[in-house]
Amino acid sequence: MKRILLTALTSVILVTSKAASAQEVITRELAKNVYAVSILHYTSLVVLGDDEVLITDTANSFRAAILRRELERLTDKPVGKIVLTHEHFDHNGGTELFPEAEVVAHRNFAEYEGLDPLGMLPPKIHVTYTHQMTIDMGTTAVELTHYGASDGVAVSVIHLPKEKTVVTADMYTDGGLNRAFTLTDTNLLGNRRLLNMLAGWDLEHAINVHSVSTDLAPLRRKAQFLNDLYDAMLPTLQEVAEHDGSQLVPTIIEMSETLKLPEYADFENYEASLSTYIRKMGFAMIHGG
Repeated sequence: MKRILLTALTSVILVTSKAASAQEVITRELAKNVYAVSILHYTSLVVLGDDEVLITDTANSFRAAILRRELERLTDKPVGKIVLTHEHFDHNGGTELFPEAEVVAHRNFAEYEGLDPLGMLPPKIHVTYTHQMTIDMGTTAVELTHYGASDGVAVSVIHLPKEKTVVTADMYTDGGLNRAFTLTDTNLLGNRRLLNMLAGWDLEHAINVHSVSTDLAPLRRKAQFLNDLYDAMLPTLQEVAEHDGSQLVPTIIEMSETLKLPEYADFENYEASLSTYIRKMGFAMIHGG
């Protein structure tokens, strides 16, 4: 009986320990008044302004409560702006924990009205923009730009020029390839265009919402992977399109089973996700989605 109780107690301690670890808060100062706060597999940009605080992607109510406590440790200024990186529901819950804040997002968020069965989207988006907007925080400027479809249709690239910092979401991971099931509405041509552009910017920090690291290397290597994948597929699809466009879909399916990019075999999820990347890239090239 004692052994059973000891085993049960050990299990409880392990579970509790894992839960505590999962809720670990990692806060890094990237520049004066600018922080990256990582909690529960999401990283938020935090900008301390003259009178208020700007944050990104609260994610969900549980995480937002932890984020709020961390912000109270950093500053006594209120959260006045919540900027959403894109429309994926898992990034956008929890804004209600900051009732005085304005929620800012690209106008294409409106496309998802009525398509949120779990009620994860903010009840109200207070400020929208079409192509570009700048938020003057007094301490620094935060630029939001929409470059078209990439990992969704309401993507905002968040750029702090003075601090040489950019925030994006979902287009790359520290380990290489995103897991296949996460690519449901990703346009890989859009991702390729955007990552190539960012790889050429003068940056010191690149925040990817699902990464703790702000290193630029994962962004640049994912851009190169998408370039090499595109280059490997384009000549075949051009030839098929010229001779018999009805064979484009079968060709893409066949390529997803035969094409390899061995120089990226060290990527996390390479074996499990490469075929999905090939199909997604192919269908973006012939179908737009």
